[in-house]
Amino acid sequence: MASRIAIAGAQGVIGILLLIGIWAGLPARWWPVDLLGTALALGALGSAVAVIATHGRPSHPRAMQFVRIVLWAELVLGTLTVSLLATSMAHLSGSYGPVGSGGALLMGAIFVLVLPYLVALPAIQLHALGRAGRAGPPNGVA
Repeated sequence: MASRIAIAGAQGVIGILLLIGIWAGLPARWWPVDLLGTALALGALGSAVAVIATHGRPSHPRAMQFVRIVLWAELVLGTLTVSLLATSMAHLSGSYGPVGSGGALLMGAIFVLVLPYLVALPAIQLHALGRAGRAGPPNGVA
């Protein structure tokens, strides 16, 4: 139960941070980032609500399935983002010399911000949900 509360809290924070980062932090609008990022943020907030709504009751399979789908989406999009940032860093620093190094430094800062929240945390949460799903009733009571 404590892990589900932690998952709900983390998903809520991730959703809020994504919305702030996309709509207040990015200087330019680009519809793929706006659309995917906003959908991911709303999914994270929805999964937090789903976990809170099922707290204290037997878990609703559809709610937990929704949470897993959102966590997988975060993991996939986070891994894609990190991969694209690493490729951009290499291209900028290799092609544009000292000027590109400044851009690569900025990409590196974004890389460091994205990696724990959209790659490591969803992987840990999926692992925690998987362990909770495999755990049977205590003391073999059915």
